[in-house]
Amino acid sequence: MSTPSVDINPTLFDLHQQVNYWQSMHARAVERESFWKAKAQELEAIVRGQEVQLKVQAEQIEALKAKVCLLQQQVFGQKSEQTGASESAAQTTGGAQQETEASSVEGDGPCSRGKQPGAKGHGRKLRENLPKEETFHRLPDSASCCPECGAPFSQFPGTEDSEEIDWEVRLIRRVHKRMRYRPTCQCEVVPRIITVPPAPKLIPKGLFSTGFWTQVLLEKFLFQRPLYRIRQVLALHGLSVSGGTLSGGLQRIGELIQPLYAKILEQSRSASHWKMDETRWLVFADVAGKKSYRWWLWVVITHDTCAYLLDPSRSSQVPKKHLGEEAEGIVNADRFKAYQAIGENVQVAFCWSHIRRDFIRIREGYKTLQPWANDWIERINDLFRFNQERLDCKPNSDAFLKKDQALRDAVAHMEKTRDEHLADPSLHKACQKVLESLREHWAGATLFVDHPNIPMDNNEAERCLRNPVIGRKNYYGSGSVWSGTLTAALFTLFQTLLKNQIDPQQFLLAYFEACAQNGGKPPENIDDFLPWNLSQDRKIEWALPGKPP
Repeated sequence: MSTPSVDINPTLFDLHQQVNYWQSMHARAVERESFWKAKAQELEAIVRGQEVQLKVQAEQIEALKAKVCLLQQQVFGQKSEQTGASESAAQTTGGAQQETEASSVEGDGPCSRGKQPGAKGHGRKLRENLPKEETFHRLPDSASCCPECGAPFSQFPGTEDSEEIDWEVRLIRRVHKRMRYRPTCQCEVVPRIITVPPAPKLIPKGLFSTGFWTQVLLEKFLFQRPLYRIRQVLALHGLSVSGGTLSGGLQRIGELIQPLYAKILEQSRSASHWKMDETRWLVFADVAGKKSYRWWLWVVITHDTCAYLLDPSRSSQVPKKHLGEEAEGIVNADRFKAYQAIGENVQVAFCWSHIRRDFIRIREGYKTLQPWANDWIERINDLFRFNQERLDCKPNSDAFLKKDQALRDAVAHMEKTRDEHLADPSLHKACQKVLESLREHWAGATLFVDHPNIPMDNNEAERCLRNPVIGRKNYYGSGSVWSGTLTAALFTLFQTLLKNQIDPQQFLLAYFEACAQNGGKPPENIDDFLPWNLSQDRKIEWALPGKPP
């Protein structure tokens, strides 16, 4: 049986092929469109990411430029933060950094130090406190007669006087000749030869006197002269002494200073208001658990003490250990976290000089933000001015209450302005950062409002670290733990004496003499040497020259 044939229309076949062809082309087009859409979305995402990255990098560049400006200012710029008459009031009340190299007069710009041209002078001072040595000058025989006729001159009553100040430094070798005696009786109750007892010495059998050691301590720990330079000066005056000899003597003297140091620390703890700061100090000694030579020198100031604490740590345990667990009061300090963890009963009054510097850094680093920073600096200057005007008035007087209200209004307005600026979403990140810090520390920063006796700044603590910093630059630190302990003790003693208007040289001479009389040990009446226990006669005797107690 045969299969029937089917006729296919070629026209329909071609049309079907074309349909298939265009369908496949459409599918490919859709596929390509989807691919390029995905590619475009990917590229758009990359572009958006790069835009964000460029924005971040631009902010980083801006911040780095600000940091460069700050570093250049620190290295090459003036140390003064004063810029005009409007800020002079804040400067004088401690609102700016203490090292003022220029002052402004009626807003006309900086002027040189010292007496200004046209100002009335004070005349030459008479140094009547210095010992006087008179030297008479006479004409030589060849010039004591008339050159024409040869008639001699007769002496006219009186003299024409002029003065000069001489600085004479000398070392002497004092030989103590102790007389010897022989008894003339036969009682045999005394030795056959009797010698006058030796003069008491600060260091038994030591070579150097109390005056010598006093000068060494002043040179090293008050004037910050390295020990090797002290030896060079001694060599210029004819005395060659080894470093080991001086170091050994200093170690012995440290035992005499420690009781005074402990008493001053005890007096510091008894206060209720402290000013604290810290700086690095190198101690070149291996200590268990300490990987580096970096230690920390802390300063704690009260109304009558200036105590230094040397410790390997920069943690809050150092001031907490010094003040004790039951300490109560207020601490002036910067915003370092260690001060905020001293104790529950210790409040921290944050330094407005540090807060002010935040805005100065913005002004110096971000040129576009200068007007904004200047406005805030002016607000802070006003706080210093209002507070100083309040303090200049008699407490609780009508004038005081008026100035006090002006201060409180300025503080409230600053707080309101701060919150308004922080609510602005377009606020620059640098501005936002300093204002957030101000808000975080606001309670401590405004403690001075309710406590007029609390200063707005911590400048005194910073000033008391300058002298040790000079020593750190000159002799790098301490070579051993005992040397570091002696350094902190003598820094404490000298600065406490100066704070109480006592001459350190006169004090050491008297104290070391008492130690020598006690066989080279601290005197039994050590409390009588503390500045707050001194009799009025001793205060007058040991007063700093020109600064009576």
